[in-house]
Amino acid sequence: MDITITTENQSIVSDLLRAGSVVQHLEQQGVTILSVITRHGKPCIHIARHGYCDALIQAGKASYLYFNRHKGKQGVFDTDGCRVYWTESLH
Repeated sequence: MDITITTENQSIVSDLLRAGSVVQHLEQQGVTILSVITRHGKPCIHIARHGYCDALIQAGKASYLYFNRHKGKQGVFDTDGCRVYWTESLH
């Protein structure tokens, strides 16, 4: 079987390798990975909230986005070309 890697496929493979590296780093911090998807050519890694997230917020390396009339918020940060996010609810 002859397999040809196109430019598009190479881009996806590159995205997945990058995401894999970020996932490994997060797992080493004890973070639970919920899912990995690609959005607009950028890997997006959904994680469970963890103390590591709080430390990033306090250090100014992550921020919150508010939604649903401020009833919920999502923590986000970008690293190595990937977006990492977690969701919190406000009650």
